[in-house]
Amino acid sequence: EAMRNVLLVAVAIASACASKIFGSKVASRTTEVLHPLLQIRGGGGTESSSLQSGIKRKRLNEEPADRIVRTRRGFFPKVLSEQEPQTSSPGENSTFCVQQVQGTGDCLFHSIAIGMAFADEGTHLDMYDSSLVQRVRALRDLAVDTLTADGNLSLHLEGEERIAVHELVAAAAEQYSMSAEQYCSSMRQKGVWGGGPEILALVNALRRPIHVFEPVAACNGTSFQLQLCGAFGSPCYDSCGDRVCIIAADDKFPECKPTEVKRHGEGGNHFLALLPTCGRELT
Repeated sequence: EAMRNVLLVAVAIASACASKIFGSKVASRTTEVLHPLLQIRGGGGTESSSLQSGIKRKRLNEEPADRIVRTRRGFFPKVLSEQEPQTSSPGENSTFCVQQVQGTGDCLFHSIAIGMAFADEGTHLDMYDSSLVQRVRALRDLAVDTLTADGNLSLHLEGEERIAVHELVAAAAEQYSMSAEQYCSSMRQKGVWGGGPEILALVNALRRPIHVFEPVAACNGTSFQLQLCGAFGSPCYDSCGDRVCIIAADDKFPECKPTEVKRHGEGGNHFLALLPTCGRELT
């Protein structure tokens, strides 16, 4: 029963992914650690490798809240806290700021790419950073490669739960009256919405946790808090690398009233990046 519940969460997230935002029209729905992805940096011009390394070391030595750049397009400076402190990461007060991503059908991969850049490079990417094209393409390819390489591969979900690739893909494909092959072929295309299966594929290929949150109304509907809905890859990969956190909401979040936001089971269809502040307010 526990396995079924986790699978249902993963597949449900698969149908709650990207949408129209800022006037962009969304396309229709439908293994190895990614070293090149971690080496890409945004911004114009060129820098020497030694200068890049120095900048990266300096950024990673900073506290997460100090890496945040308020002027990034799509950034929301309001710090949001987890509804139940330390649920998703024991011993850590989980607080985040929201970074909007493009709503072009690739929002899941944009959200993860921005989160990885923040954790691994100390870089707060703009939602239109030119490097996202390559980062997103690499993540999508890695996810589909993982889902097609070995159908008998056992993927970590959360806790002690595992699931075979073929079972996960078949459940997702069934939602759209597709075969598993059609689902994976469609998922490789730019702009096709990604969700639960792709999250689990990346968790296991990258060997790092991806935690998915939802916004909930708090304080009598006057503010947002974050509720953990999937700690994918934890605790199996907790010691392998910093978790990446994303939020499943709708295209109006966070610029809507807390009582108006739609969660993924209620019509929410967009992923956004969460940038950790580790219990700190922004200065």
